[in-house]
Amino acid sequence: MSTDLPAESCSTETPLPPRKRVASYASVSKFSSSKRRRISMLGCDLDIQQDLAGESPLRPSNSMDRFVPSRPKTLIPLNVTPRTNRISRQFGLSDSRVFNFKENVRPNEDNKMYSMLRRSASNLFNISPPPRVTSVVANLTRRQQCMMVLDGPGMSKDPHATPITWSLDNRIAVACGRDIFYQDLETRAVSRLCTLNVADSGELCHVQWGGIGQEQKLALGTSNGIIQVWDAARGLGNGGALLRMWRETNDYSVGALDWNKQLVAVGLRDGSISLFDVRCAKETRRVSGHKGRILGLKWNTDGSMLATGDDLGMVYIWDKRAGKELLEEGTQGSKMRHRGPVKALAWCPWKPDLLATGSIYPEGTIHVWSSSSPSALPTPTLTVPLDTSVLSLHWSPHCKELLSTHGSSFPSLPPTRGPASATIPPAPLKVLSTALTNSICVHEYPSGKRLLNLTSAHMGPVTHSCLAPDGEDVFTVCPREETIKKWHVWSKRPDSGKKESAFDKWSIR
Repeated sequence: MSTDLPAESCSTETPLPPRKRVASYASVSKFSSSKRRRISMLGCDLDIQQDLAGESPLRPSNSMDRFVPSRPKTLIPLNVTPRTNRISRQFGLSDSRVFNFKENVRPNEDNKMYSMLRRSASNLFNISPPPRVTSVVANLTRRQQCMMVLDGPGMSKDPHATPITWSLDNRIAVACGRDIFYQDLETRAVSRLCTLNVADSGELCHVQWGGIGQEQKLALGTSNGIIQVWDAARGLGNGGALLRMWRETNDYSVGALDWNKQLVAVGLRDGSISLFDVRCAKETRRVSGHKGRILGLKWNTDGSMLATGDDLGMVYIWDKRAGKELLEEGTQGSKMRHRGPVKALAWCPWKPDLLATGSIYPEGTIHVWSSSSPSALPTPTLTVPLDTSVLSLHWSPHCKELLSTHGSSFPSLPPTRGPASATIPPAPLKVLSTALTNSICVHEYPSGKRLLNLTSAHMGPVTHSCLAPDGEDVFTVCPREETIKKWHVWSKRPDSGKKESAFDKWSIR
C-alpha cells in the first residue's frame, strides 16, 4: 500500500546552529554578549561570564589572595564608590584592614641613624644669607675691638650721671672733676671749655651739646641745682664764654637735661621739670608730674614730645595738645610703668612713635612702647628681660637694631598679680656674674633677638654712652676705670647710585 504524501511535508532540513557574535575591537570584552554578572574588583580582575543555561563561571585571570595586606599602590580601594560602600557594609568589612592597606615595615634602628646623617649633611648645604652691611653683625661682631681709648680722670662715680656728650660737628666733651674738656675728632685737638668756679656748686654730673643750630653750645648741670650754658665759639683763647646760668632755689640736684632748639629741659630731684630758654635770664616754665626723682629725660626727633623717667619706675610722655604749649598743665600724656628705676630712654629715629626704656635693679628689663597708643596705661610692644641694669639705650638710624649698656646682674623678680609695683624691695642687692654683666648688647627689633653680647668691653658698669652724629660709632663710659672707649657698631647703607631711566634720555617739550 502506497501513500502519496506531499513533497513539502516529507522534506527535512538540518537546523542551523545559533549564531555567535563575533568579537570586535569596539567591544569592551571579547566574550559573548550574554548577560554577565558584575563583581567588584578585589585587587585583581574578576570578570566572570555565565550564560543563560547556567554554565560554570570562568576563573579569574589573576588568582591573587584578597586578604594579603601588602597591595600595590596603584589599586583603587574598595570603599570609594557608593556601590562598594554598600557591599562592604553588607558583609561587615567597612572597618576591616583590607580597605586600609599599609606596608608592614619593621622599625630599624639604622634608619634613625641614617636620617640623622641626612639632616646633618643637608645642613652643610644650607648657606645662610650674608649679613646686611648696616647691621652690627657685619661690623662690631666680626671685630670686637674698640677704635679709640680716652682717659677721663675725675669723672662722676654716680651711675645716673651723663659725663660725656657728642656734638653734631663731631666734638666729644667730657666732665672731669670741675672742668670740661672737649676734643675735635677731626683734628684730635683737645681744649678746655670751662671750669666750674661757683661756690657750693656741688658735683658736675651732666653735660649735653646743643642740637641743630646750637652745635657750639653746651649745657651742664650739678648736684646742687646749678645749670649753665657755655658757648665754645665765643671763647677767647682756649676757653668758652658763659651765656646763661640758672640756680634752683631749693638746691635740687639735676637728674637729667636735654636740648630742643633753644630750649633746655631739666629734670630735678623733686620730680618737677623746668624749661629754660637761652634767650631769657629766668626760668620759662615748670611742671610737676613725677613723685620720684627724675633720672632720664629725652626729646623726640622733632621736639614735639618729651619722655621722662624717675626712680619709682614711672615713665611719662609729654606731648603738645591743641591750643597748648609743651609742659603746660594738661599736656601730660601716656604713662608707662617699670618695676625698677628708669634712666635709659631712646626715641626711634625711623619710627617716631617708638620709645625704648630700660630699668635698673631690681627689674633690669627693656620695654619698647608706642606713644600713639590711645590707652592711658599702654602695654609694651616688645619686652626683653635681662635681669641686668640697663644704663643707656640707642636706636640705630641705619637698621632696626637697639644698643644697650649694662651694669650689675641680679636674680629675677618673682611675678606679681595685678599692676606692677616699682618699689625697690628692702632685701640687699645680690650681685650675680652673668654674660650680661658690664656688657654692651645689640638687640634686633621687633624679634628681640640678641645679635651681640660684648662682655669684654669694660671691667666695670658701663654707666653712659653717646651716639655719633652719623649713627655709626658709639662712645661708652666706665667711671670705675675712668676710661672712654669708641666702638664702630653700625655702617651706612652703601650708595648704589641712581639707575638710568628712559625718562632721563628723553624730555617732553
